[in-house]
Amino acid sequence: MPRRIDAEERTEQIAAAALRVLERDGLAGLSVRGVAAEAGIAAASLRRAFPTQQALRVYCLQLVEQRAASRILALDLSGRPLVDALLAQLLPLDADRRTELLAQVQLGVLALTDDGLQPAAIALSAAVDRACASAVDILSDAGQLGRGRDPEYEARRLRALIDGIAMHGLWRGHPQAATQMLDTLGRHLDELADPRT
Repeated sequence: MPRRIDAEERTEQIAAAALRVLERDGLAGLSVRGVAAEAGIAAASLRRAFPTQQALRVYCLQLVEQRAASRILALDLSGRPLVDALLAQLLPLDADRRTELLAQVQLGVLALTDDGLQPAAIALSAAVDRACASAVDILSDAGQLGRGRDPEYEARRLRALIDGIAMHGLWRGHPQAATQMLDTLGRHLDELADPRT
């Protein structure tokens, strides 16, 4: 059993190194040699965990999804505070979430023309859709979704807003970027409590 745990830890270590390489060097830098150097392991060890570059790319997308899901599951809140915290996990508000989003964007673009990568990119996108739908459901259950609002539509609109805020957050490196992202999101959530006429 310890061998399996070590192998899992090694796999996560390699994938985390790959995410850092993607952030620093982009897709062009995502090579076996570059990731092995970043992880501090031999290239042969990397190839044992990920026999192909495709396998590494797929796992990177899966890791982004797993990390966000773990953070969300750890939230011990309810109502609007839960929604605020849940959606914050999808925004580049710190170094880890920025790294994850950069990997998601770069690999997501590659997945548009890479059939082998598409299922992992689609799964990650679907997880974000579910998070937005959950956020709207939580607001509704807490009585904070205005009368006449269509939850399915509001979840799609929230997803579009999250994507836009996140992309702006990647481009804006100034200290107020996080505050602005959260302010924009917070104002939108406040407006969702208003009835739809």
